[in-house]
Amino acid sequence: MNESLPIHPSPESATAAPAAPARPAGAVRPGDEAAATRGALWVMREWLDAVIIAFILAMFIRIFVVELFKIPSGSMTPTLIGGLVSWVDYNQDGKLDLLFFRDRWDNRPLLFLDEQGRLAARGATSISEDEKLRLAENGMIGYQNDRILVNKFAYWFHPPRRGDIVVFNVPNRRVPDPLWSPDKAIYIKRCVGQPGDVLSFSGDDHLVADGRRVERPPFFSFQAYQRAVPRNYDPLDEISYGDGGPGMRAIQRIHVPGNEIYVFGDNTFSSLDSRYWGGVPLERLKGRAFFRYWPLRQMKFLGAN
Repeated sequence: MNESLPIHPSPESATAAPAAPARPAGAVRPGDEAAATRGALWVMREWLDAVIIAFILAMFIRIFVVELFKIPSGSMTPTLIGGLVSWVDYNQDGKLDLLFFRDRWDNRPLLFLDEQGRLAARGATSISEDEKLRLAENGMIGYQNDRILVNKFAYWFHPPRRGDIVVFNVPNRRVPDPLWSPDKAIYIKRCVGQPGDVLSFSGDDHLVADGRRVERPPFFSFQAYQRAVPRNYDPLDEISYGDGGPGMRAIQRIHVPGNEIYVFGDNTFSSLDSRYWGGVPLERLKGRAFFRYWPLRQMKFLGAN
């Protein structure tokens, strides 16, 4: 018996399976597209997490650690400057001195002479309109507003030390020109008296604390103060006064109240400070200025030397 053999179709006669359609160049498989979307979302989430963490850290630092401030006025000149100034060699000794103008119409600016590397106050001096115009034309007069960093936790554990440059909320006490206003709620001055101190002045108007002339920190060894205040400011209970001349009373002795500090501006000729409105309660302190970062050419740490 003949046995029939299975017949295998030839390649030519075999029915070919339908071929997959060609993928256009650059096409993405459905799985690849989903993976790319997940990757993009993951990158976006990482960036968002980084931004949120950076924001939280920035707010923490601003609230509890360091804050930036701009000096708005000239009360701390020449230590910190805020206002219209001119850097000139006033006495022709080869060193730059400082003229501070209270406003652009001021023809009697305050003069600060460079003496042994320090700017010392020498009171008002006269300058003509022609000289002001010459300074302006030569770019030697203009506004300068220093910018500083303030350590906000400096006084969490102890009150300011004498010589510290402190930032504080202004005591809301009435004077003929109201001290406090919403746009001027924060002041910067130098601490001269700690709680319980008895302050007075030497014959050459240097600070005296508890009967001894203040020489430390070194700032006080050359700083003199204007102790006469106008009579139109109400006298303060903690201050003893004497006659300061027509329309003025002279400060003789100050008993700094407990839980308060006394602060004066370094520009003693043009500063509303504790001589006029008394001490600053410790709870109103915002921090200690420790670094000036602008102008760049005057960048430095702020000490009391």
